[in-house]
Amino acid sequence: MTNDNIIGAVLGSLVCAVVIAGNILRADSHVVSVYPDVVSVAVAPLVVYVAGRRRRLNGESSEAVQRFGVRVGAIAGAVFGVGLGAFALLRLAALPLLAFGSGIAFSSVFALSCFAAHAAGTSASSRSHRLTPPATLS
Repeated sequence: MTNDNIIGAVLGSLVCAVVIAGNILRADSHVVSVYPDVVSVAVAPLVVYVAGRRRRLNGESSEAVQRFGVRVGAIAGAVFGVGLGAFALLRLAALPLLAFGSGIAFSSVFALSCFAAHAAGTSASSRSHRLTPPATLS
C-alpha cells in the first residue's frame, strides 16, 4: 500500500511537471491548460498500464491490479490537481478557474488511471489463456 502511495505521488508530480513545462513553453501568460499537449495526457495511463500489467504478469489478480489503479489514480490526481491549481493561481490569480482546473485535473487523471489498470488487468489475463497450448486428440 505504501508503495502504491509513493508511486501515485511521484506520478502526480511527474504529470504536473510535464503540464507546467508545456504551459510555460506555449509562452501565453493568459492561458493555463490542463493538458497543453498529447504527451501530458498520455503519461499517467501509460505508467499505470505498464505497472499494472507487470503486477498482473507477476501473479496478482485482476481485482488487485484494478485496486492498484484506483489508489494510484486518486493520489496522482490529487497531487496533480493541487499542483496545477497552485500554478494557475500564480499565473492567473482567478479562484473560479483554480477550482475548475483542479477538478478537471483530478478527475481526468483518476479516470484514465482506472481505465488503464482495468485494461492491464484484463489484457494480461486473456493473454495468459492464449499461451496455453491446445489439447491434442490422440
